[in-house]
Amino acid sequence: MVTDTDYETADAPAAPRGRLLGRAIGWVQADHLRRGPHLLAPTTAGLAAAAHALDLPAAYGIPITVLASIGMYTRAMNRPGDPGEPIRSAAATAAAGSWVTAAVEWGITAGPHGLMGWLGAAAYGLAYWAYRKDPEVLDALAWENARDEWYRKAPGYGLSGSHLLSWEETRLGEQYFLDTRGTGKRASALATRDLEERIAEQENLRPSRVKVRVGEIAGRLSVSIRYKNPWADPLPHPLLDPAPEIPLPNIADAREPSIIGMDPETARPLRVPLWDEDGAKRVLVVAITRGGKTVVVSNLMERATAADNVFSIGINVSKAKEMRRWAPALGLSACGPNERVKALRILELVHLIIDWRAAQDGDDATLTPRQGQPLIPVFVDEVDELLAQSDNLGMAIRREFGYLMSKGGSEGIAAVVAGQRGTVGHLGNGNIKRMFDQAVLLKASGEGEIRHVLGDIGLTMPNMMTYGEGNPGVALATDLAGHWSAGRSWFLKELPDIDRLVKDREPSPLEPGLVEFLGDKLTALTGASFSYTLQRPVSPPPSAETSMPVPVEHAPSDRAAEQRAAARATLNALPTITANPSLSAGEMRAAAIERRRQAAEQTQMSPEVRRTLLRLLAQPDGTTVRQAEAALETELGQERGVSKSGAWRCLDALRFEGIAELRGKGRGARWHLAPAPQEPPHEETSEGVPAVLVDVEDDHERAIELIEEEAVDALEEDPDDHKE
Repeated sequence: MVTDTDYETADAPAAPRGRLLGRAIGWVQADHLRRGPHLLAPTTAGLAAAAHALDLPAAYGIPITVLASIGMYTRAMNRPGDPGEPIRSAAATAAAGSWVTAAVEWGITAGPHGLMGWLGAAAYGLAYWAYRKDPEVLDALAWENARDEWYRKAPGYGLSGSHLLSWEETRLGEQYFLDTRGTGKRASALATRDLEERIAEQENLRPSRVKVRVGEIAGRLSVSIRYKNPWADPLPHPLLDPAPEIPLPNIADAREPSIIGMDPETARPLRVPLWDEDGAKRVLVVAITRGGKTVVVSNLMERATAADNVFSIGINVSKAKEMRRWAPALGLSACGPNERVKALRILELVHLIIDWRAAQDGDDATLTPRQGQPLIPVFVDEVDELLAQSDNLGMAIRREFGYLMSKGGSEGIAAVVAGQRGTVGHLGNGNIKRMFDQAVLLKASGEGEIRHVLGDIGLTMPNMMTYGEGNPGVALATDLAGHWSAGRSWFLKELPDIDRLVKDREPSPLEPGLVEFLGDKLTALTGASFSYTLQRPVSPPPSAETSMPVPVEHAPSDRAAEQRAAARATLNALPTITANPSLSAGEMRAAAIERRRQAAEQTQMSPEVRRTLLRLLAQPDGTTVRQAEAALETELGQERGVSKSGAWRCLDALRFEGIAELRGKGRGARWHLAPAPQEPPHEETSEGVPAVLVDVEDDHERAIELIEEEAVDALEEDPDDHKE
């Protein structure tokens, strides 16, 4: 039997040499990037000594050294990075090549005290220093360190068995791209808030600094860890910053997406398109008060007014401080609460533009913006002041704006609408709300607001309640397909900054034929003063001639008076929706409850959903809508579960069946199984409302907004049924 000891006894002299070579190879393999070049020094010296011994000519080394130095310099020049790298690489190559040439000619130990050997050591030190500074070597070393660190951290993160595919260092931290098949779990099951919190706990960070997202390929996961605060400082506008990270052209193009900000983590631009091959876009910008929506609108207007193929229109019938500063660069504008009539006239003019462009002969189904045929974006800030008013003027504005949203896209009429909410009550009606195909969401007040703006795709995107850590200007831009990007908008809030950007800017001219077609209507809006005062006399009641706002500054011509009289007659002829004064408060509440009953009857529940809800209701503490939603998603899966509003509808349907009841008020309310009725089930209150349904009013947080939006949507879809 042969053992390791036998080998040592049989061949004792060879064993130390074998072990020494093996250890040397192992030592290099353990860190080949750092230690591998150390083998080149003795190898090169040996080859130079052999060439000297064989008396090979050394003259060939001179052109080879020159060409190699030029090649290394050119290679370094073509790569971004350290400006000193080209000289460093060329110097190291020249030093190493010169020493080899001299050693071949005179020997590696020539000179007094072995001077050539000392010069060789110095040349190798210079070459190794340049090697360690090479960007590709640095990237390879960083990758090895990240890979070793990941496999050390993965068990603590709860990702044992994952395979690291790639890694990159970001401006604020690092980002890992993983293959999760080795974990035994699907990537979608791992991408949860629990995993983000677990990683943040290991790194001693805020949970919002960790983002885990599912990759485009099944079984892939990306983990982004931000060690630095991305929102610490605002981003100055590139045209106002002497050294911008993302330079913007002085002359923009409407056909290119507008860059309104930057992702501080990756330095990628935050883009919002106003036009693409499918036509002009309809963009909805939503944020709570002081959330940064007006700043986003200003950034979009800055790019629009900088373009030579855009005729911008601005409307803000609220305070309009920023819009007034942009007005000199706009083609048309209505600023302030006294210019609602002018806003209507502008929208009527846009209606005529759409009709004129649609009637022109051409081969393109969708208008392409260019000089002489500009894109016409209509910017509306504080949209509720324009579209949410219930008087005749407000109804006419909604009608015209609805036409713009419906027909303007193919004719180069874009819309950018900003408001504090994305509900029907803020946007005028359900038809307008459904037509937006781009959204920019900033700081939101709750999950319900996110769903109002983004719909179901909002579930797969960052939570804008916490994403920006409470900072204004942090925006999420997305389309209906769920393609999104997030970042922070340029800081364009100060009015003097807007004045600097607006200087010397003019709107692109409209088509000559269109200007001729619009005639006096366009001239009146661009040249006349439209300052109107809303008159609300208390006594006597307003007549048909005084119910509309009338001009107070100048006496119009006969033609203008006739046009206003015709407009008043048209607007006053529109149906006005008012509450029926013959109904008492109890009867109105009963009508609302009857509507709720009809909605409950139309709610469809699968047996699995009903069984799960009954089990939750039977618990001693009952359940809440959020708990019901989570239980349905856990037990039935995301495909068969229901949303938060769907869970509330199902519980409400069970309430109307007499199976469930809501106990408590406000946020402390919980759903329980209803006790067996001890009295006739249809006992009524003094107001004619079933007693078991009186508590419906107490469920404001879950019901009021849904009821209002459904009622307005029904009114818009079937207006003839609601005229009485």
